[in-house]
Amino acid sequence: MSENVNRKLLLFGAFGHLLCWLGGDLLLYFMPSGPMNVMGLFDYEKTVAMLQGVSPVQFTLSGVFGVIAMMVIMPGYFQIANFLKPVSKKMAQIVQVGTALTCVAGAVMHFTCTSMLWHFVKAGATEQAHGIMLAYFFETCATSAMCNIGVFLVCVTLFIAVFKQKTCFPKWACVINTIPFTLVAAIIFAGMGAMNVGSSLMFFGLYFLMRKYGSVHTKI
Repeated sequence: MSENVNRKLLLFGAFGHLLCWLGGDLLLYFMPSGPMNVMGLFDYEKTVAMLQGVSPVQFTLSGVFGVIAMMVIMPGYFQIANFLKPVSKKMAQIVQVGTALTCVAGAVMHFTCTSMLWHFVKAGATEQAHGIMLAYFFETCATSAMCNIGVFLVCVTLFIAVFKQKTCFPKWACVINTIPFTLVAAIIFAGMGAMNVGSSLMFFGLYFLMRKYGSVHTKI
């Protein structure tokens, strides 16, 4: 294992994603009228019904927690890059790019998504405010795509490195990855913040894998 890997910082990734799930996702999903249906936000009447009685402070807190979580997560992702550096500098660079996309674009995404809901409620939940909200969403949705692309780059690169047994981990450890964990979490939690749950599990898994196998030198 690379000497530059700090295992404890992997826990930053795990707890950061938990913070993003609890403070960023669940705080955004649970409304006084019941769970939010994201697809329902495209319909004005459904949006009014879902957001009835909600305080704009809830969206403010969700956005702030999401941004803080992205900052906490970043050191964890960089440890994955450090871990892969002895295997392949190119792989490490891909993870670094993915980290930047995930954390920077992710922070912006959380802030913009909560801001548009804050504006809708603060503006009196009018039909005009709904139109502005949707326009704002479509004009900033690139940040969401960039964040997801970043996660994909990190996870696929890590999966390939472990599956091909280029690292000190056994081959089966390739499943300790956001993608399979997210698929399971999506079923259990009905999709609510599944990627954050999956990513948190990945970081916890990597932490314990490195504790067990980290003394074994990576294969070049």
